[in-house]
Amino acid sequence: MSKGSSESYEGGFPPHIHSGITKDEMMVKTFLVMLIPAVVAVFAMGIQALYHIATAVLTSLSFHYLIFFLETARGTPTYRSPGSSLVAGLIVGLAMPIAGPIYATFVVAALSMVVFRWGQEKVFGEKRVNPAAAAKVLVLVGISLLFFLPEHLELGMIFHPHHFDWVNLLTAEGFQSSIAFYETETLSAAESLVFWKDHGWIGGGSGIAVLIAGLVAIPWVKIKWRIPTAVLLTVGALSVSMAVVTGGSVVDRIAFHVFTGSVIFMAFFMATEPQTSPLTEIGQYLFGVAVGLLTFLLQLVGVLGGSVIALVVLNLFTDRLDTLVWKKPFGHRGD
Repeated sequence: MSKGSSESYEGGFPPHIHSGITKDEMMVKTFLVMLIPAVVAVFAMGIQALYHIATAVLTSLSFHYLIFFLETARGTPTYRSPGSSLVAGLIVGLAMPIAGPIYATFVVAALSMVVFRWGQEKVFGEKRVNPAAAAKVLVLVGISLLFFLPEHLELGMIFHPHHFDWVNLLTAEGFQSSIAFYETETLSAAESLVFWKDHGWIGGGSGIAVLIAGLVAIPWVKIKWRIPTAVLLTVGALSVSMAVVTGGSVVDRIAFHVFTGSVIFMAFFMATEPQTSPLTEIGQYLFGVAVGLLTFLLQLVGVLGGSVIALVVLNLFTDRLDTLVWKKPFGHRGD
């Protein structure tokens, strides 16, 4: 700028920040947005929901500072700010089933922080799978199938053995009988699933609250909106198709398959995790469709809440999905 010039310049974000907000700011905003379904869940499901959420958040923060102090004593810590750990803990708390024991939430939060967050960074230099989803799959599926666990833990497992006794989603009659579980004295099963329920994922205590939080997060937190859009549209389209084929209620099908917490919460706040989801726009659409398809198939065979299994499986193919649609530089030759 020459002397006496009236021109002025405004500083902006450095070139590597494309979303317009820093990581710490993103974490704060994400935490605030997720408080919407968290608060509603406590009212819908009771004080037990608060215990799960508090356990997950406090466990995540405790392990964050433990790792921070141990690494600081030896050199540079992997994570300086507790913001992402705070969000990770809230995600774990909201992704746990209300019927599960508190100690399962503690174990999932601990594994999420130590093995699938810090551990992945150390081994691979990046996160390959969503930490909360991978930890939950390991604890509530892998260990449950390999080792003895108390019978009451079945109520909080992803792979519910008792579901095979009453869940039948392949016929209209079986479906209506299965979702009758969600009926209350004042709400039909569909209304309960959409607005206010006391069973399932804590984060899904109110499907409409999660939807509102997700819609707020799209412009405010700048989450990858193409992924939840693709997931929910895929599951919704399959729900309508299943209702047409079986002759059942379209509304009930959509309410059950789309508005369960394991689907709608996962779509907005787990599948969009920046490092474990595709970078390209087309890759995000493909990722969302694949997660939605696998989630729906798992639901049909009785693996309710199996959306985290679908997410972890597709996380492993994130790089491949990006590679399929990655644009080559102008003038590129050969491999």
